[in-house]
Formats: sequence, C-alpha cells, structure tokens
Amino acid sequence: MQAVITTKYLVELNSKVVFAYHSKEGWQFFGAEKDIKESDSRVVSLGTLISSSPHIKDILWIEEGMEAWLNGDNNAWQTGIANYG
Repeated sequence: MQAVITTKYLVELNSKVVFAYHSKEGWQFFGAEKDIKESDSRVVSLGTLISSSPHIKDILWIEEGMEAWLNGDNNAWQTGIANYG
C-alpha cells in the first residue's frame, strides 16, 4: 500500500482531483478548493484514491519533482517541473 496525502474534500466530499505533486516524500493530490488548512489533510492509500478518481492513473508516470494539473479548457492533464519543494 502506498500512502498519499490529499484533502478531506477529495476523500469525504468527492471533489475532483485537479492538481498533483510528486515529491521525494511521495504523492500529494488536491481539488480546486482554495485556502486548504493542515486540518483538512488526509492520508489514504493510492489505490483508494484511484478508485474514486480513476483519471489520476494518467499521471502516475510523472517523476519526483514534477506536478500535474487539469487544463480547464480541454480537461486534459498538463505536466511540468515544480517550482518549489
């Protein structure tokens, strides 16, 4: 089981994953919500998150230090090098 960091919005409120970051510490997945607090964070298995958000399988190839986000115009994943972390 690979643990990932996400938010209560994705896990409990079925928000859509629109941003992901792959760091050397692991994966982080977020919805479109703003002003996320530390108390909003959740740790779940990657498999659990894939079950509720199968579209993230398309970006699991990105390497450490990269991020991915959904392009609102065509709902396709875009990727790039993260400017932080």
